[in-house]
Amino acid sequence: MIKFLLVGVWLVVTSHFAYAEERLVTIGGAVTEIVFALGKQNEIVATDITSYYPEATQSILKIGYMRTLSAEGLLSTKPTLIIAEAGAGPRNVLDQIKKAGVTVIQLDENYSPLQVAKNIRLIGRVLKASSAESLAKEYENAWQLTQKKLAKMEAKPRILFVLDNTGKNPQAAGDDTAANAIINLIQGRNVMAGKYKGYRPLTAESVIAAAPDFIIATKEGVEASGGLESFLEKSGLGLTPAGQSKRVIYRDTLRLLGFTPRLPKMIDELSSATHPLSQ
Repeated sequence: MIKFLLVGVWLVVTSHFAYAEERLVTIGGAVTEIVFALGKQNEIVATDITSYYPEATQSILKIGYMRTLSAEGLLSTKPTLIIAEAGAGPRNVLDQIKKAGVTVIQLDENYSPLQVAKNIRLIGRVLKASSAESLAKEYENAWQLTQKKLAKMEAKPRILFVLDNTGKNPQAAGDDTAANAIINLIQGRNVMAGKYKGYRPLTAESVIAAAPDFIIATKEGVEASGGLESFLEKSGLGLTPAGQSKRVIYRDTLRLLGFTPRLPKMIDELSSATHPLSQ
């Protein structure tokens, strides 16, 4: 009888520790998307608000925005492991979490298709996901097919990327941004490249002078502006060749800028839309 009781206690204790080891917090939509793709979503106890794909993420506890995290909020979820994108922070908050004994893994900042495969493999190793290598290879094969299509595109359309998710302060993407990397990947020319780094507020003068052939924006930004017509009324956007012809392409922010496993299909869509004569 005593032996059976001890066995029962052992099973309870070991199952408790197995559960505790799975208290994962994902910070950043791309991280969360990869965890789901690996079939490890049951280990997630919380995510940040940029993690909204797939739809099942909506029912998971949110701990705020990835760039303005709080130590209290994170620790309240009793995590044993946090996997975060490069831009997550502030840094001192993540340092506090580490000092509290929580393992924190932060991905490298690299707006590259190759980095996506590296992230899949890294997260797969950390979570002991047996599907990681097959998922990474599937992604790499998809990217190779996309590259073959891109190689046939000769024109370099002039593209302006506008970020305006609040609907109030439109900004244009310069160098060292995910948007600039996306423009380069689709064989376009960022009209703000070489002028500044990061994002800067749009001015009518700079937008009209840039004369973009296409404008790429986020779906959230266009919707927050009240629709495409209202969006084009801002900062001279409607006076550009792109605006006058309504050559505006807008997509979901995470899919557009997230460098997720869906990147090859996203690049394929954007390149087809901006290189219609190459199809």
